[in-house]
Amino acid sequence: MKTELKALEKCQVQLTVKLDGDEMKAVIKDVEKAFIREAHIPGFRPGKAPIDLIRKNYASGIKEETTRAMFQKNYAPAVKEAGIEEVSLVDVKDVEFTTEGGSFVAIVDVKPKFKLPSYKGLKIAEANATIDDAAVADHLKRLSVGFAKYEDAKAEDGSVAAEGDFVQIDYSGVVGKKTILEIAPDAKVIAEGKGFWTSVEEGRFIPEILDAVKGMKIGEEKTGVTVKFDKENAPEGLKGEKAEYTVKVAAIRHRILPTDAELVEKMKAESFDALTKTVREQLEKSAVQREQVRRENEAVEALLKKADFDVPGSQVSRAMDGYLNEFAQRAQYSGLGADYFEKNREQILKDAEEIATRQVRLWYIIDAIATEEKIEAKDEERGKKVIELVLANAKA
Repeated sequence: MKTELKALEKCQVQLTVKLDGDEMKAVIKDVEKAFIREAHIPGFRPGKAPIDLIRKNYASGIKEETTRAMFQKNYAPAVKEAGIEEVSLVDVKDVEFTTEGGSFVAIVDVKPKFKLPSYKGLKIAEANATIDDAAVADHLKRLSVGFAKYEDAKAEDGSVAAEGDFVQIDYSGVVGKKTILEIAPDAKVIAEGKGFWTSVEEGRFIPEILDAVKGMKIGEEKTGVTVKFDKENAPEGLKGEKAEYTVKVAAIRHRILPTDAELVEKMKAESFDALTKTVREQLEKSAVQREQVRRENEAVEALLKKADFDVPGSQVSRAMDGYLNEFAQRAQYSGLGADYFEKNREQILKDAEEIATRQVRLWYIIDAIATEEKIEAKDEERGKKVIELVLANAKA
């Protein structure tokens, strides 16, 4: 057997394998023996039919099996002889054989060759994970909101809408002399509404309208509330446009937060000080965890930046499949339909390939560091130990 190796692009080689007459005859002989044992020829007992008759009746089968046997018997020895580190077999082509000899060409993905980047002494910033009083107070407020009560306001009281209240509003918008509904019939929710209830807090409705509502009384009306629509995400016909809204408050339900004592009771805490202490400890623990994750991500980015090399396409494809499956599941939970994938198909695939390539490249870097440091562990644990080592030897 003779092998010829030709380097292709991106961790791929072309391995040509040639067999001499004796090697090829041995393969053919083994295949024909198997056919003699199994063949059913009228007038002959199994294993007794003449070879010429076997060849005539099973010509295509013998050829197909010889092709398979020639490759199966010689591929692994050829890979070893050529000295390549195989990742996966991509393709087999140009298979030819006669009693004088045979050959085939294998396209093989191989492990990348790269210089191990310096991984000790990397500059990785450290951030302060302490929690200030304002963060604790904000968290306590959010806990209070979860136990809030709501009371209907009376017009005669003259009270005004505030952050966190529920308001019932009538509203309508125009762009120039046209109503929004005329411009974008499918955008009815943002075009106009009557008796529409919304909470006066970020993310619940059009921000400019919510800002305008703050400080308004029941029955009060505002005109000329300006809304600038986003150039990318607004409905067709409204992208980048400026609209003017008229907004009237029909009703208000004030949010009543619990007192400190009531919150302590709801949270089953010993005291407000004890509750505050528990909240601080929980926030500090979360902050430490976030900081650890941030530093790990920074370590990964530093390693990838130091080693940019091609990786096997077959491994990238497998990593892409995994990413796209996870992406599809997340999209399903988010309510994204098939039209979203069709519209963004090219960008989704581009992002998937980029992410998958980084994953595979990082795996090779981690594997190389683990080998260098003699770290013995399974894949996930191995990666964790390598990143811990990098962080332990990093500079702020």
